[in-house]
Amino acid sequence: MPVSRRTPRVLSRSRLAVAAAAVALAAVACSSGGGHAAGASSGRPSARATAVASARTTAAVVVPHSTPSGKAAFLGPVRQIPVNGIRMGYRRFGSGPDLVMVMGDTGTMSDWTVDLLSRLGRHYHVTIFDNRGVGYTTDDTSVPDTIPLMADDTVGLIKALGLRHPALLGWSMGGEIGLTVAALHPGAISALVSSGGDLGGSEAINTPAAVAKELNSPTTTGPQLLDLLFPADATAARAAYVEQLGLIPPEKVGDATLLRQYQAGQAYESFEGTWDKLPDSTVPMLITNGSLDRVTPPGNASIITHRARHAERVMFPDAGHAMLVQDSGRFVSLVTRFTAAG
Repeated sequence: MPVSRRTPRVLSRSRLAVAAAAVALAAVACSSGGGHAAGASSGRPSARATAVASARTTAAVVVPHSTPSGKAAFLGPVRQIPVNGIRMGYRRFGSGPDLVMVMGDTGTMSDWTVDLLSRLGRHYHVTIFDNRGVGYTTDDTSVPDTIPLMADDTVGLIKALGLRHPALLGWSMGGEIGLTVAALHPGAISALVSSGGDLGGSEAINTPAAVAKELNSPTTTGPQLLDLLFPADATAARAAYVEQLGLIPPEKVGDATLLRQYQAGQAYESFEGTWDKLPDSTVPMLITNGSLDRVTPPGNASIITHRARHAERVMFPDAGHAMLVQDSGRFVSLVTRFTAAG
């Protein structure tokens, strides 16, 4: 199994925060010139389950004026609910079996594209949310932020919303949170889709030093940052990504959260719990990665698949870190087949 020295994540810019900044810069420039069945039921929940879910979500409050307009209106308003000593902001939309989506490093739920969310909403009752300290979710700075803590938050949100074994989909650091949920809380979910994540600890292959330097340099331009998400010939995917940025109102990520999630990423590099416990997990896993991914080396997908008991690996041969956006049609088809929600 290949192992490389892991390049420390740099504080000044996180991987997905950089991606969002890159798209924002590009948008300004443009304006100026065979899988495992998950076991989740696709039928209607029982009356008792509906009552329990309703009772558990009575503490949720709607954030005023948070419903997007236009093409993103189907997302509905942001709601907040107490979880793990914080209040978590989330949106729910679509119909079908439950799917919970976990965003990556300092990314907000507004960083998912409307195209991807609308495609998934045709097959699932989707929940998207902000990790602690990000956007509409509060934080408790008296405790260190870690990947296992954000996995606990994810499981806590699932319980607070009364969801019964939803499928979980995570991108980048969200994939790492998902893998940690599958390893440490396997009974909470029915299936996991991890895209562009790694297992942490000494076995993970980290971002190459040159790429990390480019990600974190204040002189790196928006187009250069987009190059780290998309291959050079994926011009249509880049343009679509830029176009969709403004469809969901952006959210804020403060300096304190940047620091705390940087520290969480650093701690994950020495955390062996996900690696240690993953072989015991019975959760079916779909592990995806772009074969041209410059941010999360694609070898991580093989490491995860060999370590897990019930994992299927699917590579996207002409895609980078944003493969689930670059080829959202194929990605959604894979997810629905894997979770038997097609």
